[in-house]
Amino acid sequence: MNKRFEQMMTFLWILAGIFTTLVAVVIGFAYWDRRTTIRRAREETLEYLEREGLVRTILEILRELARDDEKIAKLLRERRLL
Repeated sequence: MNKRFEQMMTFLWILAGIFTTLVAVVIGFAYWDRRTTIRRAREETLEYLEREGLVRTILEILRELARDDEKIAKLLRERRLL
């Protein structure tokens, strides 16, 4: 009787270990996948913005405004954009 109970407890520990491992792997995969997806989306967005030239256009406009407005010029200098 004692041996049978011990076998059952060992089996339950094995099942608990398998379940814990599976949960950890699924959570790790979800984290990795989300991080990879966000990184790729960020890269695509930056490529799109560069392709459209919006960032460059906005920066040129800010540099023109900085000629007359010292506050904008100071901010652009702080960010090393001027």
